[in-house]
Amino acid sequence: MLYWEKHDHDKNRHSWYAVTFGHDLLGDLVLNRSWGSLGLRSRQHRKQPVCSVDELRTWLQIIGTEREAHGYTVVAVG
Repeated sequence: MLYWEKHDHDKNRHSWYAVTFGHDLLGDLVLNRSWGSLGLRSRQHRKQPVCSVDELRTWLQIIGTEREAHGYTVVAVG
């Protein structure tokens, strides 16, 4: 799991973004992304099938670059 947070105190925005991956019930590799605001229960979620471990690595690099470009900081890796 990778977990990012973004805190913008001027706009009172506190957001999080998490990425997990694993196999679904059919054994296919799936990338799971979820995001939302800290302190709120509602969130967005997206599942994305990936064909290989190499494709998964590529997606993780892309997502990490995008999150950092939007001001997020990695909080947890595990």
